[in-house]
Amino acid sequence: MNKHWQDEVSGGQGHDKDHRYNSSVPKHKQPRITVSTILLKAAVTSITDGIIICDPDEVILLINPVALAMFEIPSEKLYLGRDYNHFLSLSAISNEDQRPSALAQGVVSEMGQEHNVSINPPSGRRIYVTIRSLPIFDHRKQQRGTIHVFHDVTDLRQKELQYQQSNQSLQSVFSLLTAITYLPSIVDLLPREEKGAFLLPPSMHYIGQQLTNLVLQVLRCRLVMLLSLRAPEDHLYYVAVSGLTPEQEQIRRENSGRYTLADFYDEASRAKLYSGEMIIIPYTRIHLPFHEQSDRSTLLTLHAPLFIGKQLAGILLIARSNSGNAYTPEEITLAKSVATLITFVVECVNALNQWNGTRGKALMHQEADQIINEFLYLASHELRTPLTAIIGNLQLAQHRLDVLQRQVKTHPEMLAKRLEHIRQPLEQAAQSARLQEWMIQIMIDDAHIQTNTLTLHMQQYNLTQIVQEIVKEQQEQAPDHTILLEIVPSNKFISIIADENCIRRVLTIYLKNALTYSPKDCPVLTQVAREGSLARVSIHSDGAGISLQEQEHVWDRFYRTRGVAVQHELDLSLGLELYICKAFIEYHHGHVGIQSDQGHGTTFWFTLPVVETSTGEFDQSP
Repeated sequence: MNKHWQDEVSGGQGHDKDHRYNSSVPKHKQPRITVSTILLKAAVTSITDGIIICDPDEVILLINPVALAMFEIPSEKLYLGRDYNHFLSLSAISNEDQRPSALAQGVVSEMGQEHNVSINPPSGRRIYVTIRSLPIFDHRKQQRGTIHVFHDVTDLRQKELQYQQSNQSLQSVFSLLTAITYLPSIVDLLPREEKGAFLLPPSMHYIGQQLTNLVLQVLRCRLVMLLSLRAPEDHLYYVAVSGLTPEQEQIRRENSGRYTLADFYDEASRAKLYSGEMIIIPYTRIHLPFHEQSDRSTLLTLHAPLFIGKQLAGILLIARSNSGNAYTPEEITLAKSVATLITFVVECVNALNQWNGTRGKALMHQEADQIINEFLYLASHELRTPLTAIIGNLQLAQHRLDVLQRQVKTHPEMLAKRLEHIRQPLEQAAQSARLQEWMIQIMIDDAHIQTNTLTLHMQQYNLTQIVQEIVKEQQEQAPDHTILLEIVPSNKFISIIADENCIRRVLTIYLKNALTYSPKDCPVLTQVAREGSLARVSIHSDGAGISLQEQEHVWDRFYRTRGVAVQHELDLSLGLELYICKAFIEYHHGHVGIQSDQGHGTTFWFTLPVVETSTGEFDQSP
């Protein structure tokens, strides 16, 4: 450490414009308290965060080993005496939106400054850091320098980005499913000339766009296109495109149908596509017959042929950065699955075009349901794996924060506040991940119901005890909303034969809906009673009520009540929750029902057969 810094931290005032130590400072003006250079260096060397110490003019005086490694600097001597802001400008610094950031350092307040940025050192890797700048004061409370602390949050940031990407993928799945449910009405709008000329009509852009968006999110690729071929010359049309700028997409729309397959692919590639073989080639091997201002020479493309019957109807094109790695077997399988799904949709369109009248459209709805069932099963299992990792990592991070917080009780209060600041987004991310996991479980349950593969683990339970436990759980999750529980005194023990998990799911869905759609100042009433050979559970909420017309459909698959504002959270159930409740109860030989008057609230109920037993067979603990 140079002598100038020893003078600065000890309170000396002599330095010239070249930031050199001024030895002419009288000894009687120097403070009596001095700082050991060796101890200071040893202290910052042992710190696990990057440390850069500057003088009042932001001239670098010390860089610890962690900061040297973070910025990939071979020696501290290369930058001692250099301007701190100039030092930062040598690395690509980006803000939280991944935009270049200069981070010009002004006057640092007594409370310090904090920036969340990413650093791109010479190796090209990206490091996410929180930079905390704090002033250093002498014994006269005058600022003698600044310490900049670089805390590496790369792991936490990557987990956050992974969760965001997973959430975007799930939203893409929901959009696709919604598009498929509208398929019958979309077919009615297809132009007549498309119904016979195309095996894959370009007017199916709405559904095709959801498919390309989904692939773009799941595979994290740069470009996805759904292309259609028009017989007999195989002119190429763009059905849907994801990953292009509006200008680039417009160029393709203008050239849609102007060129044939032979204008884009060489003879060898065309032969493989016509034979049903998937091809993987560099983007440079695709000839663009029109001009486009973009450099895609670094992309590796995958082309999945789409066959309707025995005829090539289109191509699913996927492109990503060519990092030297081939597409993985999982990515190729996903591309094939999406290609198969597209052909299913097209076959449904063709079937509907051949059938007129109510019977034909009803059959079309059944075909659409089959497509949804197959894709729900695939998507839910594929998305569950990353979610499990996300939740596990978040819980691990929370545990480490708990341990760290207990260890720093003797440290300054500011450190504890920063830990609490980090904890809050972690808890929010964990809550969002649990909600996403809940929705995926609903999709899995629905897939099992549709394919008749739902397995029940039937045992004898006390229904009253199960209701009490679920009410307690929901009350803890919604402390601002009162839940009342009424149990007929003589029916404290109500014995049923059931799959406990299914009954708990039904009660949870009933209560969540009641809490969501009712005002907070109106309690939700849960009642448990025995009516002869049946047990009856009802949950009443004082919401807006549901019209008679809508009551006929609330148990339908994919039906969501219209015109009701959700007060607490987005409704991501896709209209499956009540449908699943009805299926679960009917599997138990029970019934479900609803009683509602607009303006007077709604009551959802279900009944289950009672099994006669002695009360002594149950654990009487609540």
